[in-house]
Amino acid sequence: MKALAAALRKLAATGTTESAPRAAAAEALGMSAGRIEMQGTRFAPLRDVLVGGGEDRVCVNGTVDSTGRADAEVIGRTADGTCLPGLGGH
Repeated sequence: MKALAAALRKLAATGTTESAPRAAAAEALGMSAGRIEMQGTRFAPLRDVLVGGGEDRVCVNGTVDSTGRADAEVIGRTADGTCLPGLGGH
């Protein structure tokens, strides 16, 4: 969790490309980039972006808010089976 927050803080401070938050989350969580969910479209600077990934019912989600503050938390999957809210089919 701390590794994900640190990776997002670094990207928020420097700005980034669309693929970098997903790649950074994958590295921090030890997962493939294809298993990382992402929401958001502001990358230069990195703002209002969510990333998440996990195993079974547990997810680690990271956020960068509108001011560039980055954080991460451990949560359970949504009722739709996703890590990030709003990505499921309901």
